[in-house]
Amino acid sequence: MSKNNREANSAVWAERVVEFNRSGLSVPKWCADHGVKVHQLRYWLKKFTTLAPAQTAVQWLPLEFYDPEPALAVRMGPAVIEVRNGFDPQLLIAVVRTLSAL
Repeated sequence: MSKNNREANSAVWAERVVEFNRSGLSVPKWCADHGVKVHQLRYWLKKFTTLAPAQTAVQWLPLEFYDPEPALAVRMGPAVIEVRNGFDPQLLIAVVRTLSAL
């Protein structure tokens, strides 16, 4: 089999594997419905499954750190305002006024 034929065959099976995965059917049922031998589908499922991790890029996600303990906790009825170092005094005043009006 030439390289072009192998690539074409691989592309056909890639489409079949995607179709199988989307179908939700069992291997025997899907194979019976599509005129494919069970061992062929299992071969290509294994082949594409082992290729997939190497093709998947690693993606790093940023972590957000925070100080778990507030510098000050202000309780107003059922509300609790946690005030940390470096807070905006004007914002705190606005929040306290809003809560007092409720």
